Amino acid sequence: MSEAIALESVSKRYGSKTIIHDISFSVAKGEIVGFLGPNGAGKTTTMRMIAGFTTATSGVVRVAGYDMATDNQAAARRLGYLPEQPPLYDVLDVSSYLRFVARVKGVPRAAIARELDRVGNACRLETVMRREIYKLSKGYRQRLGLAQALLGDPDVLLLDEPTAGLDPGQIQETREVIRAFGREHAVLISTHILPEVTLMCHRVAIINHGRLLAIDSPAGLQQASAQSNRVTLLVTGPAEALRAALMAIDGVNEVSMQAPADGNGLLSIDCQTDARAAIECEIARAVTARWSLHRLQREQPTLENVFLRYVQDGTA
Repeated sequence: MSEAIALESVSKRYGSKTIIHDISFSVAKGEIVGFLGPNGAGKTTTMRMIAGFTTATSGVVRVAGYDMATDNQAAARRLGYLPEQPPLYDVLDVSSYLRFVARVKGVPRAAIARELDRVGNACRLETVMRREIYKLSKGYRQRLGLAQALLGDPDVLLLDEPTAGLDPGQIQETREVIRAFGREHAVLISTHILPEVTLMCHRVAIINHGRLLAIDSPAGLQQASAQSNRVTLLVTGPAEALRAALMAIDGVNEVSMQAPADGNGLLSIDCQTDARAAIECEIARAVTARWSLHRLQREQPTLENVFLRYVQDGTA
């Protein structure tokens, strides 16, 4: 697969403050990549550099093979962008606005009607094509923003929080549009909503404080994060003896304990473990040989706790 988006050692500074720190990643044609991070992590700044709205202080940003520092206009013709706040003109109706955007993007006049039908149907805008934009609900405004990004069949699609403000049915429809587009194009989706990346994306890039912490498939991130495997226990027994017995088990990496309020001698125990199977059986045998085990639960890694571990640790 050829790289449609490529960032090479990209940093962004405003005065003495560094917002993006030396990040590198790529998105290939036919790939959907989720750009995941908490609010303020640097997602929108990175998206704006890729879209050409701001330039990198150092490093190289390429879109469809064009350097955004020197071939911005050529790259812009290959790119569709939905910013967090869709760029809509409230005084126009939906059809007039899309025709205006199509002309700006250089869509041939003879193809404009066909393009409006294509993106209108894809984004479920058929019933509002003659409605003034200021009368649209937030959900329809978001769909219209996606439609303008799709106009002209760009090679690259940048989506900043594309399902914000949509109801569950609209979210599902939007996901289907993005999946269909991603089969033949490159899509980068900025979001802080974890289900978005698990349901749509081939790979996930995790960013926090302007630093790229990890990039892998959702399954790969889960597999790589063995520390997110946990076994929780509720046990009656002496704390130090229990800790020693559990730490003696191969595959138990860390043990933390807490006595619940009014626990009557009960201990709540959290074991960080390796990812190997059946380790909870070894833990159960070690505990029940000497003490009373009231509850045992195995928690394998999910993308949510992998993401939280990366963000909390601040390092990959």
